[in-house]
Amino acid sequence: MLPERSIADPQAPIIDQTTTNIAKTSERDLRETQDRYDAERKKRLRPDGPTQYVGLTVEVTNNLHSNGNIASDNNLLQQNKAQMVIVGAGFGGLLFGVRLLQSGFLCATDILFVDTAGGFGGTWWWNKYPGLVCDVESYTYMPLLEETNYMPSQKYVTGVELREHANRIADQWHLSERGLFQIKVNHLAWNDRATGLLNSPKIPKLDHLEDYKGKVFHTSRWDYDYTGGSPSSPTMHGLQDKTVGFVGTGASAIQAIPHLAQWAKKLVVFQRTPSAVDWRHNHSTDRAWWAKMVQAAGPGWQRERMENFNAFLSNESPLPDVDLVDDGWTKMQSFGLDLHRQETIRHRVETTVIDQATARALKPWYPGWCKRPCFSDNFLTAFNQSNVSLVDTNGKGIRTITNRGILVNCQEYDLDAMVFATGYSLGGSADLGDLTVTGRDNQILQEKRQKGLTSLHGVMTNGFPNLFLSGPYQAGASANQVYVLDQLAVHVAHIISEAGKVISEKTPNVTFLRSTIEPSSHAEGEWTSKVLMGARALGGGFHCTPSYFNREGLQFEDHEVLQAAQFSIWGEGIKSYVKEIEDWRQTGGLAGLDIQSRPV
Repeated sequence: MLPERSIADPQAPIIDQTTTNIAKTSERDLRETQDRYDAERKKRLRPDGPTQYVGLTVEVTNNLHSNGNIASDNNLLQQNKAQMVIVGAGFGGLLFGVRLLQSGFLCATDILFVDTAGGFGGTWWWNKYPGLVCDVESYTYMPLLEETNYMPSQKYVTGVELREHANRIADQWHLSERGLFQIKVNHLAWNDRATGLLNSPKIPKLDHLEDYKGKVFHTSRWDYDYTGGSPSSPTMHGLQDKTVGFVGTGASAIQAIPHLAQWAKKLVVFQRTPSAVDWRHNHSTDRAWWAKMVQAAGPGWQRERMENFNAFLSNESPLPDVDLVDDGWTKMQSFGLDLHRQETIRHRVETTVIDQATARALKPWYPGWCKRPCFSDNFLTAFNQSNVSLVDTNGKGIRTITNRGILVNCQEYDLDAMVFATGYSLGGSADLGDLTVTGRDNQILQEKRQKGLTSLHGVMTNGFPNLFLSGPYQAGASANQVYVLDQLAVHVAHIISEAGKVISEKTPNVTFLRSTIEPSSHAEGEWTSKVLMGARALGGGFHCTPSYFNREGLQFEDHEVLQAAQFSIWGEGIKSYVKEIEDWRQTGGLAGLDIQSRPV
């Protein structure tokens, strides 16, 4: 996630040379650091770009355990219609459902959730790996805390608690019986949609993976039947006589690796790019502090805290007087202090990891915002254990699997099991994958996007009536994705409820209507132009180390630049985006929307 005040000139150096900390550094040191950043980036460039990854398949992961009860209701399967179908039952889907209920336009029985998972929670239902903790403060990340009157147990709660909170939300708004689970949606036509961003795990394309004789799974499909233990008690006795290969050193890895190091006979970690790992400093929630904080802040306290968090990440001017969250995120404050922060993180690696060759490999040589920042108090120390070793692939990643393990630099590593922590496709409405969405006149959404993305506010697109998207393209973005999803949910709920009022006023005596809502071509064209005007502010990201942020570093041809810019997030930051859509709502009239209805 790039900050609001990103580099205005995409050709400018990544390092901001105007800050106080950097001003104290010699010009030679600055140049050497920039050269090191460039050299490390070039190591990781590959001509196949994003196609170096594939989605998980049954052949790759033959153990996609549900690790929970399947909540699908056969009675729901027999229903042939619903007022609102929400594809995805994570926090995003639940927020869309709750905000629609709060708008007064629907009741719980009008809503139907469909999800491939086995219950509510989205990415927090699928991910059950040991050490799973939300990396954004719970008080700002967990949705609807004010409405549920729930106090998180810790500043950064576990995945178990996040799944429980998803069920709490579903129960409170009588949505628990409105879910169809372990159901895959292959085709959408004239339905509403809200889906998550981290539900489509991916792995590298690997030669001969099918020949491997050991166990294989992704962190998002953790197999406790094999490892032993459970999400709430990861005592993995099943690994005590096993050599485990762990592929990846990103956000999931820094949480799971310390637990694997504790239980595996031997743990071999394969790294393409190291993460920038700062301190987490997690702690239990003090009840007295919580009561005082909630009471003093009053109604709207969670949104105020969320926006305070966003302000410090975006380095707003002026900054709020008090940093309410006060953690590693809010101390980053855009690119301004990045060189100093990254040097501090590299120094921490050097002074924590005993083996200096391992320490050198674990140092992140890129600006801190080029990859999602990570926070852990025990990741680095795991590499001081005698049973843990690091295989640095020098930016190339792993390519070849044998029947016994992984082959890197002509050396074969014999492994009993491989665990992939290689991230996700954007998923959801960002990457439709094999989901076909058909609109008016049999137009396919993927085909429309190939000609260039256009939308109104990032949530609707012309030619696809009653289809609502949940970003991120042409919408706002934040490190706290739940805040973004909530803003989109409130916005969509407003559109639907206000459109319903318009339809009722036009046809007051008609009970059964077929109604459609969609943006005009002119309106989405105007919005896309605004997105393009701000897209230049995000150009610095293309000079980052390869990742899903920048299409794995794959350079755009001249004719592709404009089309790529149309797939940008709102370049002026989340505060500006929220103001845009709130101003549009306050103006009234549902400007730019075409609302039609006719008797059934």
